[in-house]
Amino acid sequence: MQQLEKTLAEQLKITPQEIARRKEMLEFTPADEEVLRNNKSLFQKYIDGMVKNFYDKQISVPEIARLIGDADSIRHLYVAMHRYILELFDGNYDDIYANRRLRIGKVHHRMGVSSTQYISAMQMLRTALNQTVDMTFFKPEDLMNANILKAAISKILMFDMQLVFDTFIASMANEVNAAKDEVSRYAANLESEVAKRTRQLEVLSLKDSLTGLSNQRAFYDHLRRELSSAERYKEVLSLCYLDLNGFKQINDSLGHQTGDDLLALVGKAMLDVTRESDIACRYGGDEFCMILPKTSLKEATIVVNRLIKLFNKVDNQDVTFSVGISCTNADSADSADSRDRYIDSDDLVKKADTLMYKSKAASKKKQGHYITTDIEKTKPA
Repeated sequence: MQQLEKTLAEQLKITPQEIARRKEMLEFTPADEEVLRNNKSLFQKYIDGMVKNFYDKQISVPEIARLIGDADSIRHLYVAMHRYILELFDGNYDDIYANRRLRIGKVHHRMGVSSTQYISAMQMLRTALNQTVDMTFFKPEDLMNANILKAAISKILMFDMQLVFDTFIASMANEVNAAKDEVSRYAANLESEVAKRTRQLEVLSLKDSLTGLSNQRAFYDHLRRELSSAERYKEVLSLCYLDLNGFKQINDSLGHQTGDDLLALVGKAMLDVTRESDIACRYGGDEFCMILPKTSLKEATIVVNRLIKLFNKVDNQDVTFSVGISCTNADSADSADSRDRYIDSDDLVKKADTLMYKSKAASKKKQGHYITTDIEKTKPA
């Protein structure tokens, strides 16, 4: 059964057996029920005055007056108290009666009535009821009946207070659980957001913001991983090391913004010519690298020539490339015995860097793009 399909008594597991147990613990007997029922007419006679006096005292307390708030609310409370007092003397204190008391507790809690204020109000009501008894049973021979009635009133009020406090406690427990759930949801969302931001920061920490290429830190991570894969599967891998000729003069004469725009063009061109499995990187300054898995020297040279062709189509300020290409088995990409000879990442980078400087030397003699590979002489692209 869903929560909203249950009564408050069912939600709080206050069964008829539990009600009987509570009455027994309070020594609230059928005789007490009969005494209350038999005196209902007495309280009906004086109920209007009792309710008025009760609320006159209640609203004299500033904090209670603030809780009540307005004239319409006090009128509703008069009606509710009138009904409640008469129900005290109905003589039927079953699960229906218990549910009504529980609802009273829920309403009081929602209004913001504290447990202290509720106990004070119940004591005030008990005094008002006892005063009515004393006013009626004033003869000496009536003293016993008066005491019996007062005892029965005290028991039913205690019974009601138990139920109201059950609601107070349950409501507070629900609020605590709701707060815990909210904190848990917030913590989960925060954890998810932190994880997301962490991933974003990790990506940013491995990306060059200007070109969109992998940075030097990411370059070495990628290169180590790709070399390990090439070694495991006996595959070839080429590394292209690129440096821009004439970039410093452009940067100095036309400004850093022009230089940055030029570097961004290089990055875009590199991304356009590389495959999804290739890794284009900005090594630093005006130096770039391309990691080309499963790519021989001949194939790598084709990729570089495509890059140069594409770069020549944009406003490149007559900047050119000096390129060095090293390969994991440079002697022969097709030689079976050479596939067992692999070098580590530092050696591969140093070799490509050395080859790039050979191209750089050639470009100083005659302007243009130059490529130097492991097994070929430096030549214009």
